[in-house]
Amino acid sequence: MKQRNELGDLRIADVVTFLAVRRYGSVSAAARELEVTPSQVSKAIDRLSDELGKRLLVRTGRGVALTEDAERLAPTMAEIVGRLARMRGELDPAPELTVAAPSYLIDHFLSPIALALPRFRVRGLRLGPSQMRAHATERLFAVAITIGSAGLSDAWLSESVGELRKGLFASPRLAQRLRPFPVPPERLSALPFVSPIVLVNGQTVPATDDCPLGRGERRLGHEAESFGLALDLAAHTDQLAFGPVIASRGLVARGMLEEVPVVGWSVSDPLQVACHRDHALASVQKSVVRAVARVLAGPDEATPIAAEAAVTSPRAALRRAKKR
Repeated sequence: MKQRNELGDLRIADVVTFLAVRRYGSVSAAARELEVTPSQVSKAIDRLSDELGKRLLVRTGRGVALTEDAERLAPTMAEIVGRLARMRGELDPAPELTVAAPSYLIDHFLSPIALALPRFRVRGLRLGPSQMRAHATERLFAVAITIGSAGLSDAWLSESVGELRKGLFASPRLAQRLRPFPVPPERLSALPFVSPIVLVNGQTVPATDDCPLGRGERRLGHEAESFGLALDLAAHTDQLAFGPVIASRGLVARGMLEEVPVVGWSVSDPLQVACHRDHALASVQKSVVRAVARVLAGPDEATPIAAEAAVTSPRAALRRAKKR
């Protein structure tokens, strides 16, 4: 090995490769992490050994091991790489992406979006459809997640992700009173529903939740501006709430709510991801769409087994249940 008095030819990429081999104890595993070939990893280690004038690896029956010189130098190399990464972060801050959606959507989709875009600093805004339309021209956000068309301008590119199923929810105590499932709609007319409201010009006005049982056909109960609040009220009172199934996942998982299948009820809305053409790259939109689609494909979006039994034979429903 040739001795060097200076490190002008030392490559940081070779140091990163060496640290990956150290981490995994294997050339092939390091190659997989770095998405290169094992041959490229070996060449990088040889280059680094040549530049440092030290032998870094020895072959063992289980792969490779660090020499004493390598063990001594590794902490310093790791510190150098860490400092360079921090310097790069200071000079080249992470790009930002602001996502806007109604509360029951942003609460479930923001974290998966952040995981799908690890280089980005993600910001979430809880905005209703009217608020999104009002702020769409102000560069307040670059991505909007909406139910159906958001009514945004041509500057926004919208893509359909799938269908967002809606359902009826009740506390376990109320659900037990309503059994057997599925429930005939006429049994619901005497029960109070938590009804949606919106704030307009400082006043609250009724809103629609797309429930097949209209406001004039059901008993009005508590009122809530968001479906999350409606679900919480339903979980703690003997009242019903109708809305997106995805918003109920947490309370259902904790046993505080149950979905109540109703004869003939099948309601869903298209879920849209809209990205501003000038403020979100096509690759970003694809990552956001994939992240939202994965969440949307969760098990709670499937039709309840009890509801299937109303339109199929008991044996067919059981077969479907086993597949899940």
